[in-house]
Amino acid sequence: MAPQSSSQAARLVGELRTCFCEERPVLRTSSTVENPGRRFWGCVNYRVNLLFAVSCFEIALSAKQIGEECDYFAWAEAEGQDPQIQRLKKKATMLKENLQKTERKFALALAIEILGWITARLLLYDRFN
Repeated sequence: MAPQSSSQAARLVGELRTCFCEERPVLRTSSTVENPGRRFWGCVNYRVNLLFAVSCFEIALSAKQIGEECDYFAWAEAEGQDPQIQRLKKKATMLKENLQKTERKFALALAIEILGWITARLLLYDRFN
């Protein structure tokens, strides 16, 4: 079997990319905490009910389109390939480390303060007795 050219491979991938509604999915951007800014392919009919509630022009949509999303979902790129995701993961790791350092410093300061109050209380108790 002869190797396929890159244009043939891209064309085949494009042909395979249809959602379960037999529509071409649209490229969207995730806004979740777990995947901020990550791109994914989703059904073109996603959240049509929301649009229907917002706009009276959506009444013209056919009954098939209203509320019949197929839940198609595919990440646009592999998890390890998106540079923004890598940058955000590094930033999240750095922020977690900084939080842990700050928590340790706070715990140490709290322990020193409690020890200081106990010492002051004991000194005052001894002085007045």
